Amino acid sequence: MAARAAVAAAATSLHSTSVQGHHPQPASATTTTLPTLTRQTTAESADGVWGPADDGANSSEQFDMSHLLPALPFRGEGEGEPCPLGKTVDETCRRALDHFPCPNVAFPTPTLEFDFRVAVALKNEPSQVQGRAHKEITAVSSGSWSGSFGHGKVMAGGYDLGQARGFRPIRIVEGAFIMQTTDEPPATLEMRTRGSLSGPCDILDALLSTRSANTIDPRKYGFRMFLTIKTADKRYAEIVNCGLWVASGVWKAEELIIDAYRVA
Repeated sequence: MAARAAVAAAATSLHSTSVQGHHPQPASATTTTLPTLTRQTTAESADGVWGPADDGANSSEQFDMSHLLPALPFRGEGEGEPCPLGKTVDETCRRALDHFPCPNVAFPTPTLEFDFRVAVALKNEPSQVQGRAHKEITAVSSGSWSGSFGHGKVMAGGYDLGQARGFRPIRIVEGAFIMQTTDEPPATLEMRTRGSLSGPCDILDALLSTRSANTIDPRKYGFRMFLTIKTADKRYAEIVNCGLWVASGVWKAEELIIDAYRVA
């Protein structure tokens, strides 16, 4: 028993070291505190944590990560029925934990850091594209951008609006923007976006018309997207090529404004 306890303690120490070792951080970076993991044994054999027929690979030992889980639907014992209202969120999460993939693996929670803003002026009339799905393409006439890795102007590009039916009216938004820096010679960055524009039907229809979009309260619609940036310029490739951003956008006057947050 003492030998098995020593092996279990060593395995726990090795696991803790390996989790931290897979996520090195620069000395200047803010340290992200990992969630506290509480060891919880769901079933123990008469010989201890591990049964006599295994070597630990099939251990029933788990880490309690229920505090990381959302409130998931709970079904009764073998009946497939929703749980009574008296069931707590904690009980629901613990039931979901039985089916949680790799419960003994933990890593830092991603964070969002504001990174840059883009403002583009759009041409007055969109182009109609008919195909399997109706789309409208509006070209960019000019623009500017500024952020943590520089500033400059937007040269050309556009964004697509396509409609999808679902729980409520949603328009799928895809964009392509060519950003240029103020360096000599300037670097060219290609930014691509994909997201959704949601809200009441009359609001979405008005947003498609650049003549009336500037009069709409941005609180009446949601414009969310993720974006990537690519460049062949070695001065910026390491900064942007492996980055991922989530963003929100609004129309103001004749401009489309996008705020981008880097996923760190």
